[in-house]
Amino acid sequence: MGRSGSFQAPPGFRDSTIRALNQGEVVASTYAIREEVARTDTGIVFEAHDMMLDRLVALKLAWRDPGMPSLLLEARRCAAVRDPCSVAIHGMGNHQGTEYVVAERVIGRLLGDVLARPPACAEHLTKFRTLAAAVTRAHEAGIAVGDISGATVLLDDAGRMVLGRLSLSQVPAFGPLGQIFAPEVVRGDVEASDPSAAEAIDLYGLGCVAIEMASGEPPFFGSDREDELRGHASVPAPRLADLRPDFPIELSDLVEWLLDKRPTARPRSARDVLAQLDAIIDRLGTATRSLRVLVVDDDAARGRWLWSLARRAHPAAQVEIASEGTDAAHKLIRDLPDLVFVDATLRGVMNAYELCMYARGLETDHRAQLVLVGEATERDRGLFTAAAVACIPDNIQLGSAILDRVRSAAQEPPRRRRPRTTISG
Repeated sequence: MGRSGSFQAPPGFRDSTIRALNQGEVVASTYAIREEVARTDTGIVFEAHDMMLDRLVALKLAWRDPGMPSLLLEARRCAAVRDPCSVAIHGMGNHQGTEYVVAERVIGRLLGDVLARPPACAEHLTKFRTLAAAVTRAHEAGIAVGDISGATVLLDDAGRMVLGRLSLSQVPAFGPLGQIFAPEVVRGDVEASDPSAAEAIDLYGLGCVAIEMASGEPPFFGSDREDELRGHASVPAPRLADLRPDFPIELSDLVEWLLDKRPTARPRSARDVLAQLDAIIDRLGTATRSLRVLVVDDDAARGRWLWSLARRAHPAAQVEIASEGTDAAHKLIRDLPDLVFVDATLRGVMNAYELCMYARGLETDHRAQLVLVGEATERDRGLFTAAAVACIPDNIQLGSAILDRVRSAAQEPPRRRRPRTTISG
């Protein structure tokens, strides 16, 4: 009997040095093995030739080690997502007592390897929208993506992008560090595997990959892993507008929203992110009907944030800002806006109630939708209601509420307008 140290694991076990399948070996009388593609915790992936349909396929063979999970869940995960980001599953079977899955073969380069020359704005938007659509489809199927980065996305020659977790292990599902960088995971607030945290984690990943595609490096990337983790946990992320001044400011604002350290403060869904991206892209393309929006806020930073939100909500939105009541009154007459957001704490010549009453008193057949942002005093609440002024609270969901208001207004039939009024003097 030989020494235990000389024991060799049989073929098909994780620790075996002997190939599980050899080149030219045929599985199920159909799939001729060509070469090994990848090894993972759950099995080994081969490139094979489908002799019946004359096409390349990926064949994943499960490890034979005791306690290994079935490949069924991984196959179902890929099959559930109806999007080019996920490989098509052709079938499953059993080869000499070992489970296998057959999928389409995808060939290309990792996204991170093609970012030596960061893309122009239009190309960046196309790729970012593709990834946002992929995450949207995955979430609709109840699937979390996890790590979304240049190390986990494959880009083929036709521009198709495939997510690692939906590639049947042909593309890495995790980057070199095997780390989810969402702040709540880095801080230990939640587990990366927590289903209730998955959507917010993926949204943060979209923000990170947007920065990586624009600059060639993910946020906080560096040689010191602790510094990288600390950056994701607590340091404000770099702004896209600073890295790429040639990009639309609304895109920078959207990415900044995705990278919020507070998971509940990020956009409410990947679908909503996709809708905002479509509005940004449409705005850069063909013109649509005009939806005039006026933001009245004496806080310059918040006024600009609301301006950006309204523009991202719908491509038809033409947004103006007024910092005080006199300027707002001028723009109410000049522009005849369809939708007016008024800060509840407005100070100056006119407060919020006085401005709303002024707007309602204008002699025009064009009645604007007035929306108070924040809480009205108990005394004024009934007055605002009587003047048909809607109220939305100034809380962590304000961004989503603004998006909804603008989109709802954009769906209404266009109002008849008189020409803009020019006021001089």
